[in-house]
Amino acid sequence: MDVSTRYIPNPCTVVRPNPHPGRGTVLVLGPPRSGTSVTAGICHVLGVRMGMDIDHSNVEDREFHAVLTKPDVARAAAEYFAQFARLAPCVGVKNPVTIDHLRNYYHVIPNPVLVVISRDVYAAAQREQCSGNDFFGSLRAAIRRKYSILNFVEVVDDPLIVLSYERLMQDPTAAAETLGRFIFGDSDPILAGRAAALVRPHADMPGDVDFVAERDALEAGRLGGARSVA
Repeated sequence: MDVSTRYIPNPCTVVRPNPHPGRGTVLVLGPPRSGTSVTAGICHVLGVRMGMDIDHSNVEDREFHAVLTKPDVARAAAEYFAQFARLAPCVGVKNPVTIDHLRNYYHVIPNPVLVVISRDVYAAAQREQCSGNDFFGSLRAAIRRKYSILNFVEVVDDPLIVLSYERLMQDPTAAAETLGRFIFGDSDPILAGRAAALVRPHADMPGDVDFVAERDALEAGRLGGARSVA
């Protein structure tokens, strides 16, 4: 390598390639305040249907959130994913506490595609503190979930991509393009560009940016042709 050439790492690292592009269930994994909402938003704009009843403020499926509260989460998850998989060839879910019981229902998820987002745990704890939560309690929870996710995804065999939140903020276009190639096998420049344009530090969702509304506009044809999520 020419030592005079400055190397800038991609925000994403593909750890295990995706052998079934455009099909399966995308799981966006990361602790609270780690960047899971913006990552799920990018996935949704790219063409992953991120829920049946999506909350615009965090790109979380309200129905999946209800599943996570059930006493028999494995049974509830089996019914949820069976129904969800019938709606589109590529669907996805995001919830910061997904990892807490993922081992109990992972086996019922059709063709998992793992998208892990990692952020400085101190920054994540600071964001939680701004919401009124205890700093050290939030920090311990972020570290615990971060390592729980790492331990989980390291031992399964399913497709895996890891994103750096900090580098995502610096180069959202590269992140969106790489995610598109990983999930779908190619990168749609229109979709990647629209998704990247919504990545803004400290933006309020959905007040400042609305990934779900953006995808709806694409589906309606107001912003040109796009990969369908239906």
